[in-house]
Amino acid sequence: MAHACGAPAAGHAQCFALQLLYPSKDWHPGPSAHGSGGGGGGGGTNTVPPPPSSGYYPGDLQSAYSLASAAANFGPGPSAPTVAIVDAYDDPNAASDLAAYRASLSGATDPNTGIVDATIPPLCSSTVTTGCVTFTKLNQSGGTSYPRGNSGWGEEISLDLDMISALCPACNIDLVEASSASFSNLSQAESEAESLHPAAITNSYGGSEFSSESSYNSIYSYSSGTAVTVASGDSGYGVEFPAASPGVTAVGGTSLTYSGTGSGLVWGAQTVWSGAGAGCSAYETMPSWQADPGVYSLSSDCNGRQVADVSAVADPSTGVAVYDTYSEPGWMVFGGTSVSAQLIGAMYALAAGNGVLQPSPSSLYPDSAGSSTGATTGLVSVTAGSDGSCGDYLCEAGTGELSSGYNGPAGLGTPDGVTAFSGSSSTSPIPSFSLSATPTSQTVSPGSSTSYTVDISPSGGFSGSVTLGASGLPGGATAAFSPNPASTSSTLSVSTTSATPAGTYTLTVTGTSGSLTSSTIVTLVVQSPQTSGTMTVSVSAGALSTRGHSYKVPLTVTADDASSGNPISGAAVSLSIFSGSTCSGTAAASGTGTTGSNGQTSFTFSTKQAGTWCASAAVTASGYSTGSGETTFNT
Repeated sequence: MAHACGAPAAGHAQCFALQLLYPSKDWHPGPSAHGSGGGGGGGGTNTVPPPPSSGYYPGDLQSAYSLASAAANFGPGPSAPTVAIVDAYDDPNAASDLAAYRASLSGATDPNTGIVDATIPPLCSSTVTTGCVTFTKLNQSGGTSYPRGNSGWGEEISLDLDMISALCPACNIDLVEASSASFSNLSQAESEAESLHPAAITNSYGGSEFSSESSYNSIYSYSSGTAVTVASGDSGYGVEFPAASPGVTAVGGTSLTYSGTGSGLVWGAQTVWSGAGAGCSAYETMPSWQADPGVYSLSSDCNGRQVADVSAVADPSTGVAVYDTYSEPGWMVFGGTSVSAQLIGAMYALAAGNGVLQPSPSSLYPDSAGSSTGATTGLVSVTAGSDGSCGDYLCEAGTGELSSGYNGPAGLGTPDGVTAFSGSSSTSPIPSFSLSATPTSQTVSPGSSTSYTVDISPSGGFSGSVTLGASGLPGGATAAFSPNPASTSSTLSVSTTSATPAGTYTLTVTGTSGSLTSSTIVTLVVQSPQTSGTMTVSVSAGALSTRGHSYKVPLTVTADDASSGNPISGAAVSLSIFSGSTCSGTAAASGTGTTGSNGQTSFTFSTKQAGTWCASAAVTASGYSTGSGETTFNT
């Protein structure tokens, strides 16, 4: 097997197309499927159906996932659903290769399975009619000046286009090509795809997680009427981004086998493909719809976003037929979660074409809203196989740890029709809530306080109160919420001390209500102490009082702003008393205090010695240079 794309640089993504190099030897989808002949390196550029060892045909895939009737329920035309595919770089042969794939396999019979493909409508020429499918290629800005070509990403593009055609032959297709594989360019292409308002956006790429990945979550997220699918990765146990984004449907991978042929063909129970990416995100918090303990997750194993949500065939040894002539021979066999992500995207589009589309990944987890803990309707649990040795459900199927049958590599299972993507009326909305804060950033000086308004937005019928907490506070700072718990909003007050270090701090505000949780981020900027202000400090002695041979003198220290004359509150005062008329030598007494709102703090000096004394005060306050003052008095 060979990866179509090399390992990505930091800040870049890798495509997840995985080529089976010797399909005549290594393609083994079932006991009766040992074809002979070419494929891979010897298919040529003709558009006849692929040789027997060249992977599954469209009819096979529709049969395996019970999609034939859904695919036949609507025809091509401008009103048919659209799937937008996001990839990097250009495939100059994309349109011609797609046309060849569709023409070659329209009505073709797979010689291995004996399944006959349905008719695949042709691509429209310059005239769009109800009998053809539109294919549109755009750059990341929506224009037609395409980026430079790349043969590896060209393989990915051909795979993606062919898989959408295989499951949703009447769907229109938009291909949005990013200028490069950087996340900055891919995210711009993703935004362009969203602006086209397709039924589904598919993404067959990813890279290692990174600490700032959540800044892209608003881009990689479903919206009303548009689902977003993302491949989970091809390197086994481990989480990739953007599959970890909570707003996407993360798609894992399985092996798809069969026995028999023709009317006697039986699809085998799918098993986890060992290369499927899966696990617990290091940076994304667990969405509320995965947080049902014992059903979809265990806090002892994961408190983050779990990958994947759902799965389909991705094993290259049970791979699919793809046609690509851009620096390639024609027919090849591909696997990888690139395949499964496109198949699931096509299923979302089929659901839209059949009248009801539920684009949120939360809709795949209906049991989190009710008392049932069985498998999700429309999905078949995957109960065997693993993609690593983590020791729990995050990499292994069939552990029995979760009542829903969820596991990382295969998610909730493989589709049986489009019910799971349709949001049927029997599926109740999933209660959840989200947090937001206003403003998102505040600047304070050491020794002062500030506040944020935290709003609680319920959805899916959520009701009740949310307990709030904050983490990430700097040294010496404290946080308080009022009210807490809260049902609609709360005020977060953050107080710092004069010793709080300057810096920029990211505070995480977390809300919990039963098994549900949500969080939001706010920024606290603590400024370096300023020393530009000056203060006036005075020390005054009050009336002397005596009792026997004891003397008491009240002393008041006052600190005012030298420019305005306003009192300085919260200033730290250190007072020392010296014997004699000068404030020098060894102090006979000392004390500390803090000025109040009137800029003053008081002390009492007690002694049994008659004489002259000198009182010296040193005052510090944020934003001011140190001030001092002194006075003499007699006892």
